[in-house]
Amino acid sequence: SKIITVPIELLQDSSIDVEAMVRARLAERIGRITNTYFTTGTGTSQPRGVVTASSAGKTGTTGQTTSVILNDLIDLQHSVNKAYRGNARWMMADSSLKVIRKIVDGQNRPIFIPGYESGNPGGEPDSLLGKPITINDDVAAMAANAKSILFGNFSYYLIRDALDIQILRFTDSAYAKKGQVAFLAWFRSGGNFIDASGGAVKHYANSAT
Repeated sequence: SKIITVPIELLQDSSIDVEAMVRARLAERIGRITNTYFTTGTGTSQPRGVVTASSAGKTGTTGQTTSVILNDLIDLQHSVNKAYRGNARWMMADSSLKVIRKIVDGQNRPIFIPGYESGNPGGEPDSLLGKPITINDDVAAMAANAKSILFGNFSYYLIRDALDIQILRFTDSAYAKKGQVAFLAWFRSGGNFIDASGGAVKHYANSAT
């Protein structure tokens, strides 16, 4: 989590539980960095992320460096074997969903129009081509060569947590002489696909040029 230092006076004088607030922020930091690793981790000294481990399903044609067309989405969906598509879903950054929502037909009409759902009139669509959408901003935004959209059955991605989050409190001389108390969160975890075929999740890559 990296170290967070807090002045001793703040811990002593504050009317709120500063230490509890710091612990909550450390847990949030761990959550953010593990999400990044579970998404784009290299697999070397860190989890192998779903983007890294996914196989190519569709690549945009020349000129589609920051865009995707309806046929690309259909091709990506069908690049995943039907055996995996029952519980499949989309994963992408919010900026990519924004691009998709702007796709129009030959008459300049939006292809995807949010429906009037209970408690969500005119809201953003929660599905695309009949499958749920997960927003994950650690998936690359659309750019040249970017693996910007994932589709497949993510239940084949296994996360192993070796231990609970450990939070360390340092009051040794290195910090005490500065009038500080330091906090550090530590967590061990790993992730990878357990699908031997490598076809449970596939990605759309934007064109290089």
